[in-house]
Amino acid sequence: MILKMNGNLKLLFGLTFLVTICGLIEAGNTTEKVIYCYYGTWAHYRNGNGRFEPSHIDPFLCTHISYTFFGLSEQGELRVLDPWLDLDSGLSNIKRTIALKQINPKLKIIAAIGGWNEGSINYSNMAADPNKRQIFIKSVLRFLKEHQFDGFDLDWEYPAQRGGAPADRVNFVTLLKELQQSFAPYGYELITAVAASEFSAKISFNIPEMAKHVNYINVMTYDFATGYEGVLSFNAPLHGQGVNNVEASIKFWLNQGAPASKLILGLAMYAHTFQLANPAQVTAGSPSNGPGKSGPYTFQAGMLGYNEVCETTNNWQYGWDDKHGVPYKYRNDQWIGYDDERSIALKIELLNSLNLAGAMLWSIEMDDFRGICGVKYPLLRTINLKLGKDIHALPSSPTSTDSNTSSVDDCPSNGLYANPKDCSRFHQCLEGIRFDFNCPPGEQTLLKVKQQISVK
Repeated sequence: MILKMNGNLKLLFGLTFLVTICGLIEAGNTTEKVIYCYYGTWAHYRNGNGRFEPSHIDPFLCTHISYTFFGLSEQGELRVLDPWLDLDSGLSNIKRTIALKQINPKLKIIAAIGGWNEGSINYSNMAADPNKRQIFIKSVLRFLKEHQFDGFDLDWEYPAQRGGAPADRVNFVTLLKELQQSFAPYGYELITAVAASEFSAKISFNIPEMAKHVNYINVMTYDFATGYEGVLSFNAPLHGQGVNNVEASIKFWLNQGAPASKLILGLAMYAHTFQLANPAQVTAGSPSNGPGKSGPYTFQAGMLGYNEVCETTNNWQYGWDDKHGVPYKYRNDQWIGYDDERSIALKIELLNSLNLAGAMLWSIEMDDFRGICGVKYPLLRTINLKLGKDIHALPSSPTSTDSNTSSVDDCPSNGLYANPKDCSRFHQCLEGIRFDFNCPPGEQTLLKVKQQISVK
């Protein structure tokens, strides 16, 4: 019997059939914790091993992928910031990301607007004007429907700050309420990302009111210190640094009325770096001469992705700071405060103890996604394991073949293909991207499946 997979429905049915026969357990149930993965799409433009494509995403290690970022026009409409990368008239990056849902139908892909570079001015003006709010909401609904997103992430991170107005604190809640009402008939999720610190949150947010209108609140529990502050400090300490730490910030949000069932703890997949004032003084609180050197992929003084840390600091001295619950590295006049598997695990333990909704990471393309230093996605895998996910029972991490190097023979069309040399493997082609999978040891292989069905 030959079954041809021509349409998306047949493609999805075929994958579901094979997953069932192979005894694979898909991620997700009604009680599982959220693993919310921000995806910085500009990583497409990075050099060498830092370049990141949708094909590098393992769709079983995240419950949500947040596609960042879209912008806001002065007229109040959602706008695409990089049409060549995002749209079908260029590289079809949105379409290629959405295609991941055909591999894991439980994956939710969210459109995110805002971020640091957008500031507050346009958002403040839009939120203050009822007509502009409706223009905005209608443009969001059109965009979500057109591109098949599952929800919307409003990353207006600093209302009433950075060019905003005092009235933003009230108008932000009004905007969330109207978005929630407009999303309800379509089942779209509404998420917002917020500054973690008590100082900033008190200026920007009416926490109990905003919490009524969103599915989740992503608390950005990182960037508590940077290389510009004159002393060695940690990006995301679990404890210490006064109230500038993960535990104090999360407990502040809880105490102010944010339900634990909606609160998501943010995790940094990057480091902040410093130039030592005295190479003999390497502990937190020692003097610094400013930000450290930039990395080979991110090219930003004062920060390194975790992939840059693990690839470029093998010969550096390693230290662990018990007071702050995080590691650091140093060599010559350079110092790095970052997170590794051990510190991530401690933060997930805090998350579990407070019964929070889940974890958020900024951002997936800065983990060791190629596995150059060991396993692929070491930090993301740690998050999954500490949240109780049996990642060994999930489909194996897809092995991607970038679309610019795939041959036509690899992926002639969308569909499912058996591996002629290994009956325990198969691959799926989606929009020119190849994803390879293994059946778990001891389960039925594709050789046995092919006795019943041949996938072309």
